[in-house]
Amino acid sequence: MLQITGLTHSYADGHTAIDGLDLTVPDGELLSIVGPSGCGKSTLLRCIAGLIAPTAGTLTLNGAPISGVPDDLAVVFQDYSRSLFPWLTVRDNVALPLRRRGMGRGERRAAAQEALESVGLPDAGRKYPWQLSGGMQQRVSIARALAYKPSLLLMDEPFGSVDAQTREDLEDLVLGVHRTGKMTILLVTHDIDESVYVGDRVVVLNRSPARVHADIAVGLPASRDQIETRGLPEFVRLRAEVGRLVRGGAKVPGAAPAGEAAGPDEPDADAAPAEGSGSELLAKAAKPAKKKSPAKADAPAKSEDASAKDDEGTAKDEAAALDEAAAKDEAATKDEGATKNEAVAKPGSGTASKAAGKTAGKADPA
Repeated sequence: MLQITGLTHSYADGHTAIDGLDLTVPDGELLSIVGPSGCGKSTLLRCIAGLIAPTAGTLTLNGAPISGVPDDLAVVFQDYSRSLFPWLTVRDNVALPLRRRGMGRGERRAAAQEALESVGLPDAGRKYPWQLSGGMQQRVSIARALAYKPSLLLMDEPFGSVDAQTREDLEDLVLGVHRTGKMTILLVTHDIDESVYVGDRVVVLNRSPARVHADIAVGLPASRDQIETRGLPEFVRLRAEVGRLVRGGAKVPGAAPAGEAAGPDEPDADAAPAEGSGSELLAKAAKPAKKKSPAKADAPAKSEDASAKDDEGTAKDEAAALDEAAAKDEAATKDEGATKNEAVAKPGSGTASKAAGKTAGKADPA
């Protein structure tokens, strides 16, 4: 079991990455750790691995204080290209840490081959890392950790540098390793879906300096599938909850722990916050806005009525103008016809005079 109590770490420049963090990880658990970028997740893993000494607090693994790199611990880093030796074959890279176990050469090679087979690389032992794809190189890094048979496996963003399909394959590989090896695994990730999919629990850290913001049990079936599991209502609910907590950052001072009452973005307006506190400001912001007076409320309605009357008057004026223009056009057309008839008629012709008279009579009705 891993026990962390009051862990604090400050760097030489005065930056405090972790402040009073408490965490317990039982044997055989796969714990996902998520949090905002730069909140101290990698610093936490380095303290657990004994790579850096904490400023304050205690860490114990299986009852023994961690004061250096523990013998039964392995780490898988994100940058596989820097964690594998390019001049060694894949098999020799996997077998390298077994020298610390005091194993002979033949025994080391046999253990390395077994680990490579467990990650799906049975024929890659004689190749060099640079001859493999990125996903295959990360499998080699995982195989090296498995060959060592640690009681605690730390994984710091192990799938952040591979494509989406390879990432899913490696997630399933870790789940398979966890089921068969029964080792304790701490997985640091920025991927919220991944944290829920692979984890037995998800611990959310708040913004730097890191503390445990929320500790969520994952109630998904032990046997998981990339398609079916991600479609379950419980997976969707957990994914949304973890995402909200990660994006919410630090808790509001005086707010209830996550999952108990109001969340970081949902202050309890009924509570009586202390004067001048952040909760008081949030409570004031949550109060409903005052209703407008009736006089002010009627003003827009009156304005709308006046506007409607103006529009009605304008429409009537436009209709009258159109009627007047049409009447003028009709009169002008009739006058033009009468003029033409007069021009065609011969001077002194009685017939023409009668026709002109008839036309004029038609053009000027009573």
